Amino acid sequence: MHGFFPPSATTPSLFAEPAKPLVRVIDTETAGHRLAEDAVIEIGSVDLDLNSGEIVNPMQTFCDPAGVVIDPHARKVHRISDDMLVGAPTFGEAIRAFSGAPAYAAQRADFDRPRLKLTGRWLCTHKLALRAFPQARAHGLQSLVKYLPLDLTGVRPLLSGLAPHRALYDAVCTAVLLRSIASALMPNCADLGDFLDRAEQASREPALLAKLRFGKHKGAPIAEVPDDYLEWLIAEPGMDADARFTARHHLRQRRAGLSVRREDGPSSAAAACP
Repeated sequence: MHGFFPPSATTPSLFAEPAKPLVRVIDTETAGHRLAEDAVIEIGSVDLDLNSGEIVNPMQTFCDPAGVVIDPHARKVHRISDDMLVGAPTFGEAIRAFSGAPAYAAQRADFDRPRLKLTGRWLCTHKLALRAFPQARAHGLQSLVKYLPLDLTGVRPLLSGLAPHRALYDAVCTAVLLRSIASALMPNCADLGDFLDRAEQASREPALLAKLRFGKHKGAPIAEVPDDYLEWLIAEPGMDADARFTARHHLRQRRAGLSVRREDGPSSAAAACP
């Protein structure tokens, strides 16, 4: 995991203001058209205290889709009917209750952030889970719940009466995921502020993939993909940004490791082998 989120070499300032531990973990359901102007029809959130691990303050609201028709495929997933949206507030009215948090997190922050337009730090639990749990079978939210697995025992009261792929249910699961990510990555950080800074930066960058998602090495751990294939990924026009970013990261790591071995000399390298 060190290569995905290396130990911090920074020294925290004695005069720095302590980072605020609260993160509002948020999820949305939309009309399902996958466009920037797609209508948000449900918002759900909970607050996670990164110091205590406590998950509190559940909030949920429907939003008036403002005439946007819900895509049938999206409706099959979230099962939000037109009748459920009757009398719902406009998005502009609904979003006010969710504003004001120092930080937000979402499983796909690149999707939720531009739709919600909430100011503050933003963390992407999908990108962070790839770094915290690179060997997980898959990194979708429900896949992580099932295969990591995530322990939902303590949040069962919050999940009562809810279902997957609804905003509040997924927000609660995402909060548990973020708590697990913090437990895995925080030991590599100088303090909470360092963790939040680095997690925010990683959330802005393309995803650091654990496995390739296409091509002749599809499904292979990146560590097993040859250098020449990674170089091809970087050079190929129109290549997926996540794949290109991942290839550059691993080539840098391999070259840095080779340089260290050369400086240490063959005797040191041999001594390091099991």
